[in-house]
Amino acid sequence: METKWIDTWRVRWARVKRGGALGLSGLLLVVGILLFVAFLTELPGLVRGTLTGDGEAARTLFFSAAGIAVCILQWRWRTALYPELRSDASQEETP
Repeated sequence: METKWIDTWRVRWARVKRGGALGLSGLLLVVGILLFVAFLTELPGLVRGTLTGDGEAARTLFFSAAGIAVCILQWRWRTALYPELRSDASQEETP
């Protein structure tokens, strides 16, 4: 009797963790997309500033590109970063 109750809550907790990981990875993907849109509007000025030797523009260009890459790559490899999203992990948890 008691193990059935525990098993039920384990399955529910696994679903909550899976939903949270999927929500977090989706949120970071949206942040990356918004950062990309903002980056596109500033790109001509940043490139011009970098070519004229402005260190701040070069630093902003680099960190913006790195931030976009991190957001996109975490979505691409979300099953490696969030173990709850692996298909074998979800199959083990369900009875």
